[in-house]
Amino acid sequence: MTSAAPRRDGTTAVFPGQARRRLLGIGMGWALVGLAEATAYTVLALAVAHRGGILPVLVAAACALIATVLCSRSGYLAGARVAGDLYAALGGALARTKLAWFTADHRALVTRVAGLGVPSLMGLPAHQLQTFILAPLVPLLLLGGIAIVSGPIPALLTAGLLIVALLAQFVAQRRLAHADADRHRAEHAATAATLELVDHLELLRTAAPPARGLQRAERAWSAQERAMSRTNGAAAPATFVSALAGVLPLAGVCVYLAATGGFADPLAALALLVLTGRASAPLDELALAGVSISELRATVSAYGEVVAAPSLPLATGGRAPRDNAIELRGVVQPPALDGVSATIPEGARVHVAGPSGAGKSTLLGLLMRFDDPARGEITLGGVPLAELAEHELAGRIAYVSQDPVVFSGTLASNIRIGRPEADDDQVARAARLAGLDGVVDCDAEGIHQQVGRHGAALSGGERQRLALARALVKDAPVLILDEATSALDMDTERGIATRLADTAATVVFVTHRDPGIWSPDHTIDLNGGAR
Repeated sequence: MTSAAPRRDGTTAVFPGQARRRLLGIGMGWALVGLAEATAYTVLALAVAHRGGILPVLVAAACALIATVLCSRSGYLAGARVAGDLYAALGGALARTKLAWFTADHRALVTRVAGLGVPSLMGLPAHQLQTFILAPLVPLLLLGGIAIVSGPIPALLTAGLLIVALLAQFVAQRRLAHADADRHRAEHAATAATLELVDHLELLRTAAPPARGLQRAERAWSAQERAMSRTNGAAAPATFVSALAGVLPLAGVCVYLAATGGFADPLAALALLVLTGRASAPLDELALAGVSISELRATVSAYGEVVAAPSLPLATGGRAPRDNAIELRGVVQPPALDGVSATIPEGARVHVAGPSGAGKSTLLGLLMRFDDPARGEITLGGVPLAELAEHELAGRIAYVSQDPVVFSGTLASNIRIGRPEADDDQVARAARLAGLDGVVDCDAEGIHQQVGRHGAALSGGERQRLALARALVKDAPVLILDEATSALDMDTERGIATRLADTAATVVFVTHRDPGIWSPDHTIDLNGGAR
């Protein structure tokens, strides 16, 4: 079974609840700012039309200014907190996401969302919401002000002119949205191509001349450049339409005043023009914000795709395993595994055998619950893995992959990832048990020596042994090794296997070398069952 975060309609519906509440609060604040601003303009127009005093105008303007400053400040603070909420929800979603989802395209998507998308959303409360709320709200409120100052007919006329201008904006923005969608697709492809280039730079440099090695990435970059040009081409007519739309209401009111003799009372005409000019001003803002509106929609959509990635259901119970024996019952996981059944006693040495593509790594992933089997069941100590709490399962299993992950820092800091509270003696013991004696002894810093950026100071075999030490310091009752010694020579591998022979942990391993080095007492042959 799989589960995924529900997909909802609406721009911010994919946001966590706390972030939505923050945005709702700031949105209500901007609505109050719009009301204060429309009131201030209406008071100004009344003062102009009727030769009123200056004090009410100053008071109304001061109230509008204070409301704007307070809301802007709150928007900046809320933006930082919203980003924190989004990152927290993103991290939680990624922690539960099925590992099979992390394809090259999805990795590029996560990189873009975390590195660019969420930071850009920090400006949503203070900037985008201000435009999205004030731009339509202030004109609507000012129509009421026009009705108060000049009467219903000018208000209706202004409303009609604003509607015509908005329709023109809508047509322009539709074309802009289509062009911008193409740009986002090209941007995603360019990010994926760049990640591929960085990840495989060594291969590209040795397999092809530099110019040819860059061809795949350059094609994606060129497509992104062409898409950006199309977006810019669509933005130009949108901006032109915006200028015409901004002028249309004011020009229409001037024609109306000239036709009806409204200029005979210049103060009343000035008051009407002031309100009409302010009501039409946001139309220009909406047009200029067209790209950012499309950007926001695409960013939120990308964020929603990541947090809605297929994930494993949370544990349904709090049962504790009675021991560390593992049992597989009719496990099916297409396309490789079909009805695998086996029993792994506690403390056993189990070799998972089979040709390439038989599903060895898939089976190991199921043992660690990187995914749930399509059919069948896996139990640990008599408890189905799906019913074990995350901390319970993580505390009982240690894992070493063929391609170890090494972080920048020291040997000790990398090993302690397996057990953060481990002291230096425990770290050093795990390092020597994993065959890192030579690495530790050759540097005066010992386990505190730097390993370089992502372990660049270590050889491939040393990185594998570091990953093994990280698993051993955890002292978990089950140790899973997926080609964990493939970069080591036979003598080094034999030495590590000899050291591990005295551990009480269950060892489940995959190797393409002689499995006899590890003295297995059980074999799961994915071509012929368990024995």
